Amino acid sequence: MTCRVCGSENQLILRGELTASSSSLSAAKLVPIYVCQDIQVCEDCGSVELKVPVSKLRALKRAAASS
Repeated sequence: MTCRVCGSENQLILRGELTASSSSLSAAKLVPIYVCQDIQVCEDCGSVELKVPVSKLRALKRAAASS
């Protein structure tokens, strides 16, 4: 795998945890969505990539629509 930003092959695959929530004030009362997923980190430029699972993506879309 190479970095999509700088082209480096120095990549780390780490287990990541992300809490995602809308930044709007009306969404402040909504429960954040927790995503635990592998992330690819470039050791040279610091770029990070992750893929949000479909089930979590649906939950984020629902939360965005209700805010």
